[in-house]
Amino acid sequence: PGSPNPTSPKPASPVECSICFNTYDNTFKTPKLLQCSHVFCLECVARLSTGLPPNHPEDQLPCPFCRQLTNIPLEGAPALQTSKELLATLPPELQQEKVLWMEGTKLCCLQSSDDPENPDSCISIDVAMSKPESPEAPPRGLAGRLSRCDMCDDWKRIVLLSALIIILFCIILWPVQCALKTGNLRCFTRTVAIS
Repeated sequence: PGSPNPTSPKPASPVECSICFNTYDNTFKTPKLLQCSHVFCLECVARLSTGLPPNHPEDQLPCPFCRQLTNIPLEGAPALQTSKELLATLPPELQQEKVLWMEGTKLCCLQSSDDPENPDSCISIDVAMSKPESPEAPPRGLAGRLSRCDMCDDWKRIVLLSALIIILFCIILWPVQCALKTGNLRCFTRTVAIS
């Protein structure tokens, strides 16, 4: 598919998604057409739409190439228009689109039409962006202060840094201090015992 903007990047291959570089198919990698004429696989479009920031309108997805907004239907990314041109380039067994829908952040596909109520007849993938777990409140007192210290988590680095400081002091700084104070590298003067 042609791009209205000649400066926007074009896919390397017409049969693979420009984001994940996977070949199009008739399930999770169905070629979906954005309003700017760029085509991406359904899984990538669904991931992008679920990863929008909270203050962004949920029904508008900016194109990863040209940033033009595409209205996402209420049914989610599976309801976007499919690129029939790209679907026609696939092998004949992959040219018939399968039934796909969104359940929260899961992209679901009906495997067989024998028994739609059977949970094994559906496959799904979670398209939600990985979010960090909510941090627990640190304990109070010294343990709480140490738990907030990022450097304290890596005790091996602290031990190594301490050893380097001790070595630096003992090998380099102590002899220099002695040389400045006594005129030679030995800090202890020898006393000769006369008997």
